[in-house]
Amino acid sequence: MCTSFVVHLDKTYMGMNFDISSRPIKIVLVGENQLQVQQKENGQFYLAFGLNDKGTFMNLLMVEPNEEGKYRRGKNCVHIMKLFDDVLSERIALPQLSEYLENNTIVNVPNHSVHSLIAGKRESYIVEPGRQKLDLNSVNQDFMVLTNFPVTDESRAEYKEASGPGNDRYIKVHEMIANHIGPFNIEVGFKWLMDTVQHDGDYPTQFSMIFISEECKVYFTLNADFEKVFEFSFNTKQIQSVKGFANHNTWALSNKGLLLSELVKTL
Repeated sequence: MCTSFVVHLDKTYMGMNFDISSRPIKIVLVGENQLQVQQKENGQFYLAFGLNDKGTFMNLLMVEPNEEGKYRRGKNCVHIMKLFDDVLSERIALPQLSEYLENNTIVNVPNHSVHSLIAGKRESYIVEPGRQKLDLNSVNQDFMVLTNFPVTDESRAEYKEASGPGNDRYIKVHEMIANHIGPFNIEVGFKWLMDTVQHDGDYPTQFSMIFISEECKVYFTLNADFEKVFEFSFNTKQIQSVKGFANHNTWALSNKGLLLSELVKTL
């Protein structure tokens, strides 16, 4: 149960709260140009979301399943994990994504139901297997928000009428972005994420991030502690502590990944 958004202003800012039960989570460098966050379940690590050095972001959030979105094989059927790989590896460039989605049917992988916010420097999409797709033109605004209900089912409704899992977080973020006046910065983005953090229940917030496409930098916090901020840069391939720490630390990132528990030790 997560909250995510993209805002297209002077730069493109993506934000996300990764809300999930306590478990091993790691940050992995894939190749030289892709960052993934993976979570462990039943002894295996699975993708949660990722981004690349071209400024593209894609997540995989739980959503209510539907019959049309269930996994199946067929002509022009593409499961969403392949779409994830093709988008972040740039086999599908964002300017071509709209046409690709028109010509292919996106389905889930077996026994899962997710939907995705796909965001880049000048364009963004919401893709929901078995449902519709949305882009910036169809929503007629410079931002998009995604939580855990099928937003395309309610795309014609007033945002305050949204219903389903995560609707309260959706409404809150939508309202904060729409009513924001003044320049946007990392602190503003983290404030929005702070206001939608989940502390209790089955899905506490484990990881919160702001990704700035044009800078190829990710700023993130752990366990809803927004006083302490880490940064990952694609230029250095390193994570560093940048705010709220008594000592400055750096960690080189590789394809083996780095467990969040290693970073938590510095909090």
